[in-house]
Order: sequence, then structure tokens, then C-alpha cells
Amino acid sequence: MGIGRLSRAVWGTVALTVGLALGGPVSAQAAETVVLELGLFSRSVPVSALEEFSQSNEANRDLAPLLRRLTPAQREGFREGLNASREVDLVPLSQWFNDPMGEQSLTFLGKVIRTQGRLNGYRGLRAAVVMSAAEDGTLSLMDVIRHFPTGTLRLDLAQLLYNAQRTLDEAALTGTVLAAVRAESQQEATQQAIDISRLPDLTQPGPHGSRQRSLQLTDPARNRTVPVEVVVPEDLATLPGPVPVVVISHGLGDRPSSFLDIAAHAASHGIVAVLPEHIGSNFTQQQALLNGMARENFLPQEFLDRPLDVRFVLDELSRRNADTFGGRLDLDSVVVVGHSFGGYTALALGGATIDFNRLAERCDPSSNILADAALLLECRALTLQNQPAVVEQLGQTGVADERVALVMAFAPVSNLFGPQGMAKVQRPVMILGGALDILAPVVPQQVSAFSWLTTPDRYLYLADNTSHSPVFTRSISQLLNFDDDLEKSLDEAMSLSRGVNKALIVAFTQVYGANRQEFSPFLTASYTETVSADPFRFHRVRSLPDDITQILAPQP
Repeated sequence: MGIGRLSRAVWGTVALTVGLALGGPVSAQAAETVVLELGLFSRSVPVSALEEFSQSNEANRDLAPLLRRLTPAQREGFREGLNASREVDLVPLSQWFNDPMGEQSLTFLGKVIRTQGRLNGYRGLRAAVVMSAAEDGTLSLMDVIRHFPTGTLRLDLAQLLYNAQRTLDEAALTGTVLAAVRAESQQEATQQAIDISRLPDLTQPGPHGSRQRSLQLTDPARNRTVPVEVVVPEDLATLPGPVPVVVISHGLGDRPSSFLDIAAHAASHGIVAVLPEHIGSNFTQQQALLNGMARENFLPQEFLDRPLDVRFVLDELSRRNADTFGGRLDLDSVVVVGHSFGGYTALALGGATIDFNRLAERCDPSSNILADAALLLECRALTLQNQPAVVEQLGQTGVADERVALVMAFAPVSNLFGPQGMAKVQRPVMILGGALDILAPVVPQQVSAFSWLTTPDRYLYLADNTSHSPVFTRSISQLLNFDDDLEKSLDEAMSLSRGVNKALIVAFTQVYGANRQEFSPFLTASYTETVSADPFRFHRVRSLPDDITQILAPQP
């Protein structure tokens, strides 16, 4: 259901991506002529002709010869792409796209919208988007064309169609992978059915309650502050020990508070949750960028500092365990949970190393960020290559911590590890991806990473119709009108989905962090298929179906 709707929305996504290009000087001049290029064919048309076509679907004699070269679907997609618009906040977006990741987005878009001399149009895009956003707070491709600060611009339709088709191909591949995983998960659930009515309901809070403690730790070796929230069971002192520990690493531009509900849930089930804040890639750093107080959304050193933060926190908790926590914490067998950039962090702690040579090839200027926006983050690691010691540590020796008993990576940014880097993870791994993740797409990021694992103890979960985070899932659900198919409200459906995530974290931590095998039924496909519900149903496999493995295998 979701993939088909997503495919129909791709042209709008292509157009809206132009909204990523902000910042820079504004010219009073505006484009009057567009040179539309389609392979060897090119034609100059007045901007007014494009405006007429976008509004009425009528093509005048200037535009008609080119449109005849498009299929009906391409023609309609082009028109939708011209009109698709979104609201924008000028100042934060302008700041964001002075960031290196934003500049990379501009350069990508400049291959489609170019200057009259066929140069990359990123400078003109900056000016055009600023003027468009300043005009009425909205942005569309038609607005950008209208405000491009030269008399003529070149719109490379061949490149635009190519990028759109690649994005559609990625959506189709996601649909194929999801269908295969769903079928295998459902088949296993049928063959090995369990009666969940006989199991405790891990989606609901447990009996132990929770209380929160804030720590402000300083690592003198790195001169780095690491704020930490520790959420413990209310009755920690009376629990039979040792008590399992789960560390939760937040994503880029996020903070521990986004996961306090999960932490409290885990604590209520007898688990201590530890939530470090990664200062150089957290919400505060992002806000500093958007407010003009910083030049970068995150510092590349974070690829190393994030896993070192977790190692330092575990060291400090070990030192304080007796005095602060009554010696109750089991810090020799820790579960590390990570979301997005935190998923990278968790996998690195599990032993994964970055394949810098392969990453350099993937970060070629021709890469399509529409098909894998996580490249914008991953490619920033290449700036570390002027620090050989850091590259050696991240790319060869690694930052694995032997205290990590299990890695749980939710929507992880993980393709940068490559097959060689992921093969170094020799401990249990659980990876979860959302079928409609537009930031860290499920096939190039989560499914590929799972396929490269060589550890036999591995789990892959794919979730129908979910995106990178609850905020993105809500936005896409509303965009694709999932409300029309729900018997319950969207809020109830999302709450149930969040409850499944909480249950999985509790169950995996009990099995791998506390060796409580009575929780093993919660790790089965039968449990996952039964406890989750449409439209955000979860599917679980331990290995990929053979046909999917063949599709993902590198071509000779």
C-alpha cells in the first residue's frame, strides 16, 4: 500500500528537494527564458510558457515539441513537479544550507538547474530559493525557475528524469524486498505460532516503576563533557541482581529526551537505561547552526567521539557502580541501542569499521541523494582523511567495546561500513528499518548492512509504512492519507508501533543482557506478526530470502 503511494509522490519529492538549496546573495534579475534539454534535443521557452503549462496543463507552441517526447506519465510528473510546494522558514533553512551537507545538496541540484553557460547552478539556486521563500514563505520548482537570478537558465530534463527514475527504482526495490521479508516472516509465524496471551504484555509498563538521575560527566582525555540521563527501576535496591543495562544513543540533531519514554518503559521492566548526549551532533548543535551560531550541523570528529562517549560513560558507571547504584548494575554485558547516527554509533561499538575507500567511490558527485539522503551524512567522514590516526582507528582497529553483548540499530546510517566493515561485527545484532524511510532508506542502509553481517546471531525487522522517526512517519502518513485506511486514529496506531519497539528492546535486553531465555518467544516472527498491527506491521527474518540476496549481490 505505502510503496505504491510513495511512487506516485516521487515527482513531488524531486521538486521539493529544490527547497534544500538556501543561502547566499540575492539578485534583482530574474529568469525570463528556460532552455529545456532532453539529451541532444534542447528548446528555449519563455518562463511564461512553463507557468501556463503548470497551471492549466496546456502547452503552447514553444513547449509542445518537447512535451511530445515525454511519456504521459513523465509529462504529468513534470507538471506535478513544477507545482509541488512546501512551506519554508527562511532564516533557519538559509543557515542550514551554508552547512557542508547543505552545500553538497546544492551542488547535486545544480546538475539539474544550470547556468546559461552550462555550469553548475548552485549559486543561482541559493539566490532563487531565498527570493522565493522571502516572497510568501513557500517554495516550488516553478518559484525557483521564476526567480533564478540570470536571464536564462538551463533545466536538464534528462538528468531530472534520470534521478526521478532512480528514486522510483529504489521504491520498487524496497517494495520487492519488503514483500519477500513479509512473506517469509508470515510463513515462519504460521509454522511456529506462539500463544501471546500466555506471555506478559511487554508493550505496557512493567511492575517496577522508574526514576531518573542526571549526571554531568567530563572526559579529561578528550576535554569533552558528556551529559547522561540514567533511568533506573524504582525498586533497584531490592531487585535480584545484577541488573541488565541498555545504553541508548540518539541520532543527529536529537537529544536523550526523545527516548525517555523508552528508557522509563525499560526501567519499569527491571532494566537500567543510560542515555548519553553527544554534544557535537545533538539538538543544541543543530540549533546553533540554524541560529547562525555555528557553521556545521555536526563535527566530523563525531564519527569517533560518539562511540568514545559510550565507552567513557560505561567506564564512569563502572567506577560509580558501588557508591551510586549499590553495585547493582551489570556493566559486563551491555546492550547498545542506537537510532540513525546513533545506529552507526552502536554498530561501531559492536566492531564495525568504516570502509573509507568504498565510501569515497559512493560519494562521487554523480551520486543521487534523492535515493539515499544518508550519503550527505556519511560522506562527511571523508573529511577525516587528513587525520591518519583517526582514519586508522575508525577504518582498521575499530572502536569495539567488549562489554557490548548486543547491538540494536534502529534506522541506522550504516552503508559507510561496507561488507568488509560489517563483517567485523562478531556479536548479536538486531537491525530495524522503516519501509518509507526517506533519510536512511531501508535497502541501501539497513537491508544491505544486514546482508553483510557474518555473525550467525542476527535479526532484521522491517516495518510497513514507517519512516525515519515518529515525526517523519506522521508526516508521510498524512501525505499519503493513511488515515483513510485506519479503524483507529493515527495517534493510536503510532502509539502501538512505539509499544512494539519498546517491547523488543526489553525482550532483547533480557535475552542477551541478562541471559533470561524465557524472553526468547518475544524475539520470534510469530510474536512480531501478532503484536504489531496495520498500517505499521513489523516483519522479522534471521536471514534474507535467496532471491533478495541475489538482487543485492554486487554485479560482476
